[in-house]
Amino acid sequence: MAGTLAMALAATAAGGSEPGTAPVSPYPHSIPVTAATDTQDTPDAAPPAPATPLETLVVTGTRTEHRIGDSPVDVQLISADDIAASGARDLAELLEREGGIHVSRVAARGTRIEIQGLSSEHVLILVDGRRMTGHINGAIDLARLRIGNIERVEIVKGPNSALYGADALGGVVNVITRKGGRRKGPASRSMTVRGDLDANGEVHGHHDWTLGPFTGSSSGGYTHIESFDLDASTAAEDGPDSDAGYAGTEAYWRWSDAAGLGLSAAYSLDDSRRLDPGGGTSTDATHKRIEEIRAGLAPRFEWGAATELRLDAYYHRYFDQLLQRNADSRDIGLDEETVADLYVAGGQLDHRVGRHLLSLGAETQFERLDADRLDHVGERDRQSVYLQDQIDAVGGRLRIVPGLRYDRDSQFDEQVSPKLALRYDLGEDWILRAGFGRGYRAPDFKQLLLRFENAGVGYRVDGNPELRPEYSTGYNLGVTWFASPRANLALSAYHHRVRDLIEIVQIEDGPPIVFSYRNVASARLTGFDLQSQFRPWHPLEIRLGYGWLDSEDADTGEPLSGRAEHRGNLALRFEQPAYALALRGVWIGERRFALELDTGGAPLGAGSADGYALYDLRAEWNRWAPWRFAAGIENLFDAGDSRYLPIQPRTAYLELQWRLP
Repeated sequence: MAGTLAMALAATAAGGSEPGTAPVSPYPHSIPVTAATDTQDTPDAAPPAPATPLETLVVTGTRTEHRIGDSPVDVQLISADDIAASGARDLAELLEREGGIHVSRVAARGTRIEIQGLSSEHVLILVDGRRMTGHINGAIDLARLRIGNIERVEIVKGPNSALYGADALGGVVNVITRKGGRRKGPASRSMTVRGDLDANGEVHGHHDWTLGPFTGSSSGGYTHIESFDLDASTAAEDGPDSDAGYAGTEAYWRWSDAAGLGLSAAYSLDDSRRLDPGGGTSTDATHKRIEEIRAGLAPRFEWGAATELRLDAYYHRYFDQLLQRNADSRDIGLDEETVADLYVAGGQLDHRVGRHLLSLGAETQFERLDADRLDHVGERDRQSVYLQDQIDAVGGRLRIVPGLRYDRDSQFDEQVSPKLALRYDLGEDWILRAGFGRGYRAPDFKQLLLRFENAGVGYRVDGNPELRPEYSTGYNLGVTWFASPRANLALSAYHHRVRDLIEIVQIEDGPPIVFSYRNVASARLTGFDLQSQFRPWHPLEIRLGYGWLDSEDADTGEPLSGRAEHRGNLALRFEQPAYALALRGVWIGERRFALELDTGGAPLGAGSADGYALYDLRAEWNRWAPWRFAAGIENLFDAGDSRYLPIQPRTAYLELQWRLP
């Protein structure tokens, strides 16, 4: 890639990069050398030509396709090559070591993600642009999404996510699954087997196929994880025994040059067992079984090169069964089921007129939650309409993207979410981006309807049907500098103001002590994220990053719970044709926590957690194609504690992969 933006785009048009140099992306990750998209490629298209990093197509920033080098909105991309080189088993492990975001584990409650200081409740998780359901304590457990079926991950931070409506105050994480069957050319087939010294193991495979008028791809896999214990003084465990399997397929039928139909279906089952702390000195044996079904239809129509209509209808079912017994007496403490159903239908019309790309979209969704812990079945429906215009000005150097979304919620009336994004090419080497947006998050069913009592521990949690939505106003300002053919630097600053935050408060002294949810807080979050990438010489790539966050509860003046002020990330990769060596990970500074409730055990009291470093070391050998052999060490510095960081201790693994193009 050439050292300036103009030279990079010229190289893109020529289908190559500057001789003797390796492409260096202006974003925190290397990007595949061939363009990848989950919407545009078709089986009738010619095989894609080699592309520079700036050619990769992304869809999350504006809900329309852009080459990442042209995107008005900054998109953090984790490519297929990054995923393959990470050694991660699931999305949680992949994002835990990333810069610019923060993912942490919570004992018995899955994973939590934080973007620009806003927590899991304010980050929208999508799979192929589709919402997920099945929240645990307000968060989608990222460990539910296995790496074997992921093509890439696109992350949009802050107010530019306003077009996605509720729950996207902090940002959007869009997981794009593998869809090799949409592109003409040789089929892709792969199989990966992995095991480690703690008897954890996994196997997953992928295959592109053609069946009559359909082209598609199918994936499946199985994972076994052994339990672990970080505190030998108690009988409780910090990680479960888990057996998980998944299977999914994507198909595409292009019935004419101007129309096609996408179909998808996926199934997963996770069965886990663990020992949890009970009342007093007792221990509970917990058995949890989670079953998920996802299915969708996506018709697509084109009228010339200027107009396109995309429709989408999908269903997601989450079924959670929990059985908890006293480990000694075998008395049943909890026997609960949770069933969440999400139905969504919508469409988006894109039309280009001169320098304008207009997008008009509409969506309706119905959500239902039936859980033993709720006072009654929760139901809500939402309808939304959004409009966006992408305007090219100043000879293409300036792109302005205003947008407006209207939501009608059956429980919380009407909401309007405006947004504005702009990009200005300051010169051949500099890109300036800015964004503004307002968003909201409606209380979830648990916060509204929960009725849970833990008699053994002596407390009760009541929902509050009088809760109001949370609201935010956010600003982003960022600059990217293409310093040379081998180096770049990206700086992004942000500021959020959030009001009517929902928090747990104690409302009765008891016994039992009673907690409930209240709109009691407002918050201010200000920070910046600095990411750099460079190659001092061809085989070695270095990525460095630092993030700073100042968060404040406007009512108390204290930092928000669990937010670290300082974070850093580092990735080194030394690559030769026959082998590669890599080190990647993050350092998270000290965090202060407020009271949290674990609805399977005792309340987690306020406290302070020391900083920690989470790094992985990996070596790969590619000499025996189509076989690839890898070995690695996860959690190199053996970080973790049972209270604030319940992650698996340091372990070594071996991996064998077979892949055909």
